[in-house]
Amino acid sequence: MSPPRFILALPRDRPPTQGIVRETNPLVKPQATAWLWASDAMPVADAGDGSVVIGHCFSRAGPKNGIGWFQHSSDATQSAKSLLRKGWGAYFAVLPDVSTNRWQVMSDPSGLLPVFRLLTSSHVILSSDPALFQGASGLKPEVCWRRTLHHLMQPDLRQRATCLAGVDELPPGVLLDPSSPDAPEQVLWSPSDHFPANAALTFESAREELRAVACNVLDAWQMALGPVAVAVSGGVDSSFICGALAAGGREFGCITLATAEAGGDERYFARLLANHLDRPLMEFIYDPAALTPQSFASKGMPRPSRRTFVMAVDTMLARGAAELAAAVVLDGNAGDNLFCYLHSAVPVVDRLRSEGPGFGTFSTLLDMCRVTGCDIPTMAKETLRELRQGGSAPSFFCDTRLLTTDAHSDSEIEPLVSWPENVHGPCTGKHDHVALIMRARHNIHGISSRVPRLSPLMSQPLLETCLRIPTWLWPTGGVNRALARAAFASELPAELFTRTAKPGPDGFIRQAFERNRSQLHVLLREGLLVKNGLLDTTQLDRVFAGETANDWKTVRRLLDLAEAENWAKSWQA
Repeated sequence: MSPPRFILALPRDRPPTQGIVRETNPLVKPQATAWLWASDAMPVADAGDGSVVIGHCFSRAGPKNGIGWFQHSSDATQSAKSLLRKGWGAYFAVLPDVSTNRWQVMSDPSGLLPVFRLLTSSHVILSSDPALFQGASGLKPEVCWRRTLHHLMQPDLRQRATCLAGVDELPPGVLLDPSSPDAPEQVLWSPSDHFPANAALTFESAREELRAVACNVLDAWQMALGPVAVAVSGGVDSSFICGALAAGGREFGCITLATAEAGGDERYFARLLANHLDRPLMEFIYDPAALTPQSFASKGMPRPSRRTFVMAVDTMLARGAAELAAAVVLDGNAGDNLFCYLHSAVPVVDRLRSEGPGFGTFSTLLDMCRVTGCDIPTMAKETLRELRQGGSAPSFFCDTRLLTTDAHSDSEIEPLVSWPENVHGPCTGKHDHVALIMRARHNIHGISSRVPRLSPLMSQPLLETCLRIPTWLWPTGGVNRALARAAFASELPAELFTRTAKPGPDGFIRQAFERNRSQLHVLLREGLLVKNGLLDTTQLDRVFAGETANDWKTVRRLLDLAEAENWAKSWQA
């Protein structure tokens, strides 16, 4: 079966009265009428009166066939609000608006179905896969070096502009006219709309709500996608997914990946989890030889946003899924972000502002001391500093390492979502929570991923539930993500709850880097990034010649640059 993909062409100068024609070939050239092609794996629902919902859209009232619950309106704004209020999933809504006689579109807030836009003189072309643009428009996407530089400056911030010339990404939860980039946009979904309204929410009630929502979300996804496997490590986030599936009585298998050295081997915890739940477990070992200087994981994507080592992850998870006869692998990506894993005094400040000084605030101060490992005086000092300064909207680190001096200006960078600007009131820990969620955008897998992966934790109901929970409940008892740990305590092994830190594939990545160090130097030194003025060759030579390349942050940076180099070459071919 082909991967889930779609491409939609809308004439810029024609009203939506003629509706959308379904095509069987994605290579159709733009016509006088609007047309849509979708692969067999991409659901498309006719919502009536020319409206179309592409992707998976579930009812909040429970699993239902189709979208008969959706109340279509001649007013695109009302239709979009109805979708957001009554539904969720990974979808893209195409809605004609009678009052303006124009097409309006909206991506759902989860970001699990990213949609990219290419404007031509006659059409706006929208797709989940930029590789389809050439066939529909006759224009081959080309690398924009300025945008690529901006991406490398702030690789954790998903931006509206992609690294392809003329291609941008539509912001989730925003209703807009896709053919008019300068037209006003309606932000219909914002995190601040779901901030805590009940500061008196208890840990137990929050736990029960989180559990119920997670069960509903995972139940809906498995019903829609078929047999699933879960990429497990015995950590909080993947165990949370397993707990929700087990609580719903769902069948699933488990896959775990380990490094050859003990530092990155979590098979003991993965086996503990799988045995406790009586689920099959597939185990694989990272092989440093699997990564070469020519390896890259962002093929076909509009940005070099994936890290090279996940190529090895993709291969092993695909093998495991095939052996388990699973249609898709669920992962716990974005769990740290969603479950409010903060390392600061802001939860203490939030509770102090809400309840004033007292036992509750002091207990949160102690909780954050345990989470961060600092002493009481230090945490108290940081709390007072936050109170005095009033906080500030979190910024995203600008990384200019190994880039040319042109990289020192980030004034042109526009985030995909402007959520921090839409957060009103005093700058509390929820601002930091929102920033965490924004940073997860590049790391989640959606339904249109080129690999059979899905990151269900970013589903809209879970996103809204976690935003509603006050920050001070998450570190209750002095452990990070305490609510997520407690949600499925009755389904999971108790030993997993005590894990507050876990290893990763760092050793495997270091070994792969050292095996290919000289070739990577040549790749970058003689590559497109240098030829187009993005890299500082003096700094690059110094790093490869010195011991600084043994620094983990520098190794990661060099591998990210190699990923960008190979990504750019793939679009130039």
